[in-house]
Amino acid sequence: MAEGTGTTGTETPAVTPAVTTATTTPITAEQLAAAKPVLQQQMLVDKAEASHAAAKLDQAADTGKLTLDVDAADALIKAVDDARDQVMDLWERTSKQLATPLQFGENPVAKAISARFSDLAVGEESGAAKALFDLFNVLDDISNALSRNRDNTRDADEQAEEAMKKAGGSW
Repeated sequence: MAEGTGTTGTETPAVTPAVTTATTTPITAEQLAAAKPVLQQQMLVDKAEASHAAAKLDQAADTGKLTLDVDAADALIKAVDDARDQVMDLWERTSKQLATPLQFGENPVAKAISARFSDLAVGEESGAAKALFDLFNVLDDISNALSRNRDNTRDADEQAEEAMKKAGGSW
């Protein structure tokens, strides 16, 4: 054994790890039907929470309870607008793809499964595409509330500056 190496001089053959293959089990129409209400309910809860938060922000901006300096408001508006634009871009890129019927075959079961997946993807009230569009609208509402707040702050600052100048002071 070489000193300090911890080996005996005999080589141990490399062990190749066992290779396994994973298989996926297709989802059945029944499994999809069972999961859909849960997914729809969670989406509605998330949408309601986001809408509620946006409404509170909107109300705070309208009543003057939200106060941001103009630079901070501009930075926040830019961040929200960037997020909103990314959501719209994702919606535009994926809406058509999500609406493409899946090709499971030409039998009635395959068509039914394809229709269910399509409804989950682009359904009028519960589809993923609608959820993206709803998120876009919430972000747009937030951006508008922040813009109003920034404009109100700017107007109040300008009025205060004018009043100060009229009174002989400097700003």
